[in-house]
Amino acid sequence: FCDFLETHYLEEQVKAIKELSDYLTNIIRVGNGMGEFIFDKELSDD
Repeated sequence: FCDFLETHYLEEQVKAIKELSDYLTNIIRVGNGMGEFIFDKELSDD
């Protein structure tokens, strides 16, 4: 049962957290205004 949970649920959560942290890192790196623009652009491309 634990293997099932790790395989099907935790892996997806880890991927989602990694993706959000990458977005946040990029926003902080480029600063206000431009960071928000890039974030919106990347979200619309997905």
